[in-house]
Amino acid sequence: MFTQTIEKTQLESSESYQLIKDEQLASVVISSQILAGSRILLSTYRQVVFSDCVFYACDFQGVSFENCVFENCSFEFSHIKKCNFKNCNFTDCNWVASSSTNSSYEDCDLGPKQVTLLQTGRNRLQSGPRDYTTDIYIELAMAC
Repeated sequence: MFTQTIEKTQLESSESYQLIKDEQLASVVISSQILAGSRILLSTYRQVVFSDCVFYACDFQGVSFENCVFENCSFEFSHIKKCNFKNCNFTDCNWVASSSTNSSYEDCDLGPKQVTLLQTGRNRLQSGPRDYTTDIYIELAMAC
């Protein structure tokens, strides 16, 4: 994983953003976090739950999300390019001045705002028969 904070300073303005490249995360919960002004490149997230997170002015490129959950997340001024989402769930997410282009959404549960957003950016939406057995199994395992 490569993470770097890049600062750009000029006479009248200064900018800072975080570059996250080749990050690999699996089976974690990320809750109530804010990621702002960042570039996320060529990273992979498997079975990650993003809960109550804010992605502000973020740029996702070439990122893979597999079996991830986004609940109550806010995407503001963020852009998703050439990313792959497989078996992901978006629940009560908010999209403000954000875009998704040339990305793939396979067997994902999408909210109505996201479906509208995806129809304008040359995205590929594919859904097949869903098997909810794993969802039920996870809920039962957590109850024990």
